Amino acid sequence: MSEKKVLCFTTSFKRYKMLRGCIRDIANQTYENIFHSVNITYVNSIGTQYQEKKLEKMEFIFDDLKTKKNKLIFSENSHQHINYIKAIISVENFEDYDLFVKIDDDDIYKKDYVKTIVDYFDNNDVDVTSSAINYLLNGGNIFIGDYANLGVNTYPCNFRMPMTFAFNKKALKLIINLNETYGYEDNMWMDMWYENQLIIDEIDNTKNIIWHIHGKNISTSHLLIK
Repeated sequence: MSEKKVLCFTTSFKRYKMLRGCIRDIANQTYENIFHSVNITYVNSIGTQYQEKKLEKMEFIFDDLKTKKNKLIFSENSHQHINYIKAIISVENFEDYDLFVKIDDDDIYKKDYVKTIVDYFDNNDVDVTSSAINYLLNGGNIFIGDYANLGVNTYPCNFRMPMTFAFNKKALKLIINLNETYGYEDNMWMDMWYENQLIIDEIDNTKNIIWHIHGKNISTSHLLIK
């Protein structure tokens, strides 16, 4: 059995119902050596008392999901890269983790999702992995297809769907201290990983993830079928 410590990390903004499902998906994983860090973001409001009440209400939504294997933080909303990095660095001794698995708050991750990633890292010399997706939940419609690229990967390497990124410490070090933000976080990360010649592989996690289009997606809301 693998001894790799896995840090799953999520950021979320005003998707409270979907985020509850996301937290449950990671709690349901068959691979057990997981810690899930969730950064719940908000727009700062004028007035300290008002803000404290707002945070108290946000905390109430998730208080029954708190365990020893997860951590929920609340921070002011920023660029998605910054939001994700906050989720990582908020974990005590995050440098001790072996793998970092990006978990989007609105997609569906089935129980063997993380196990499939760990197995691949255990058996291959690789720094970054991602997967294509075969199953799409679009509003009330379910489709089967080959969804392998959102159009942002222009590099001749195996970057697939951004919501499936997983990476090791070497890859984390390249992105954790980035000062400039541009585009989406996956653009920034791919640029750094490719330019620094990391080993990037495609894995087959297609049976363990369902892509969810719901109309409030940051970059794909136009794909919603009404």
